[in-house]
Amino acid sequence: MAKGKYIMHHCAHCDRDARMELIGSTEQQPDRSWYRCTRCRHVSLLNVTELRRELEDSKKKLDRAEAAEYTPEKTYRIGEAIFHTDWDDLGKIISKERTSGGGSAIVVSFEKLGERRLLENVVPSPDTME
Repeated sequence: MAKGKYIMHHCAHCDRDARMELIGSTEQQPDRSWYRCTRCRHVSLLNVTELRRELEDSKKKLDRAEAAEYTPEKTYRIGEAIFHTDWDDLGKIISKERTSGGGSAIVVSFEKLGERRLLENVVPSPDTME
């Protein structure tokens, strides 16, 4: 990640991936810089070293042996690799969401299928256990 005037980053204020404009750096913390969201104009202090590490981690190829097999009953962590047996595809969990019914869902970026939302932590009802 070259040090340029703009980066793509998730803005916590407008809750979107947006182009962030470099507006300054700090003398006390040389690895942090101030960036402004070009959508909502909110300013954030971002750790440039951490952003570089995350970018390198995201470029790594997923390994089937290290991935957990997906089942709706399990609970997952952001960044965890999963394998969906029905779709025969590997993916990485990029975020978590609440469903309209109050349940929990994970957003997974799959290698072949792209981004998909899957349920997690589903308690089977007594009717479906028979």
